[in-house]
Amino acid sequence: MIDMQRLICQAGTIVLAKAGRDAGRFFVVTAMDGMDLLIADGKTRKLENPKRKNPVHVQKTAGTVELEGLTDASLRRILQPLNEKVSGTYSKQNQIRKEVIDDVEVGCN
Repeated sequence: MIDMQRLICQAGTIVLAKAGRDAGRFFVVTAMDGMDLLIADGKTRKLENPKRKNPVHVQKTAGTVELEGLTDASLRRILQPLNEKVSGTYSKQNQIRKEVIDDVEVGCN
């Protein structure tokens, strides 16, 4: 059984996405909506339009960010060094997924 208390993050917590198209990228939790997290990275997901993510699909980090006065540009600057250090494992998985999706889309046309 999954310990939900361990997965619950506070607003401002930096998390690593473990599943989905954004796997391997860091985000900041902007809020919680029921049992889902709302996350943003300032680039693909802006602060005014955060992504809904299941807490099981993210890994909580010790890093936090003060959300008051935070802009998309400052959020990108904070997360950029973290995203550059991410191992290539997720990138390879995402590349394979994109190739499969492209192959399917070409085959469907």
